[in-house]
Amino acid sequence: MEAASGTFIMFVDFHTHLHMYTEGTCLNDALHSIICNTIFTVAASVDILSWKKSLAAAGLVNVSGKKLIVPTFGIHPSYCAGLPDNEAGLTSYLEPFLAASPLIGEIGLDFWWEKKIPHHVQERVFRCILDHCSRTGKYCVIHTKGAEQRVADILADFPGAKPVIHWYDGPINVYKIFLSRGYMQTFGCEVRYSGHVRRLLAMTPPELLLSETDNPAGEPWLGGTDSSPELIKRVVGDMAGVKRISCTEMETIILQNAGRTGILR
Repeated sequence: MEAASGTFIMFVDFHTHLHMYTEGTCLNDALHSIICNTIFTVAASVDILSWKKSLAAAGLVNVSGKKLIVPTFGIHPSYCAGLPDNEAGLTSYLEPFLAASPLIGEIGLDFWWEKKIPHHVQERVFRCILDHCSRTGKYCVIHTKGAEQRVADILADFPGAKPVIHWYDGPINVYKIFLSRGYMQTFGCEVRYSGHVRRLLAMTPPELLLSETDNPAGEPWLGGTDSSPELIKRVVGDMAGVKRISCTEMETIILQNAGRTGILR
């Protein structure tokens, strides 16, 4: 099956953490599943070490010259400690990693679960990375938990960046701001479990939809057991059910939206 562009239609997992799979058999099983099911996978990192692990994992997968895994560099709000504490030093330190990444993620703010990293430290790192994204026009995958309005306010300062909001389950008023700005949204396993997330999905225009698993921890965190890459098939099916379209239509929509980010080249 092919999309209008001639690209073979496959599932797209726009946010997963390959670096969290146990090295050895568990990681090899995940990579095998990605290959066998033709799952285009965006392997998000949370710090420099996880970026290097994602790069190594991606190097193990090559199907007829097609890259199925794209590692992305980011500093998660829970990993902002220990970085240079001045703007120039932070920029100099992060720039080589940011420049090497085709899109950026996972970045953002967490004022809900993260209790150790002060808000101002998270914001300093977030702004530094957004400055790179704004200057380069890169897409960036953004964590917003408990800081939704603050994230919206900060993103307004970096109009050149292209945000993708990851696993949003916050207030509807801020979500409407994100939609009005044309930010793409990833939906994942929680579509099955949360009426609020299903309502957010129902109000999201098709051209802003992307799918994710947040593997390997997302589904187990919600009480499920499936942490395999193939979980993306269920996610896409759940999304299709909410939007009342076929799974094939949803796969096509997601593939086309992922293509707009430039990472399918």
